Amino acid sequence: MRRLLLILAILLTIPAVSIRGQHLVRMGWGDSLFESLAFHPANGTSAYTYTGHIFADYHYSITPLFSVGGQLDFQSICWTTAQNLRSRNYDLSILPTVRFTWLRREWIRLYSGLGAGLLFAFDNAGGRDFLPVFNFNSIGIQFGDGPWCGSVDLGFMVALRGTGKVYMLGSRLLSVGINYRW
Repeated sequence: MRRLLLILAILLTIPAVSIRGQHLVRMGWGDSLFESLAFHPANGTSAYTYTGHIFADYHYSITPLFSVGGQLDFQSICWTTAQNLRSRNYDLSILPTVRFTWLRREWIRLYSGLGAGLLFAFDNAGGRDFLPVFNFNSIGIQFGDGPWCGSVDLGFMVALRGTGKVYMLGSRLLSVGINYRW
């Protein structure tokens, strides 16, 4: 624990004034593979729609290699029941995040990241639930020079409480985004 605190203290004291692109804001979309596999027409249900994961995040580079930030992620899954009622289910995730940039070149950056936070799941029938949520980004590619750039991430998102409450397991395997950095 002392080592971790020492490493964090060193990282936080390294001046980041000279980092080009110290701030980054990103808007993006991620796949809903888990949702499309878990929620599909059965037992009289029909007309399934999936928004995918619509997300926004912010990162602040503390050093050229390490940044911290936060992310909001929203998705919905809707279907028509056998009684011809529309069921609407929503997931809103709030995650503090960290990112490690392990390759930084003029036109390309490679990074990995981790986020852990809270999922608020709710529906139009009055159901509500709060669960821990995790987002692991094994590899991300940011491409472009200048303030505007794009990104593609490979990873996954999971929100579950034991084996009985699984909301996302392998969501956001692929995410794409547009970034603005300054």
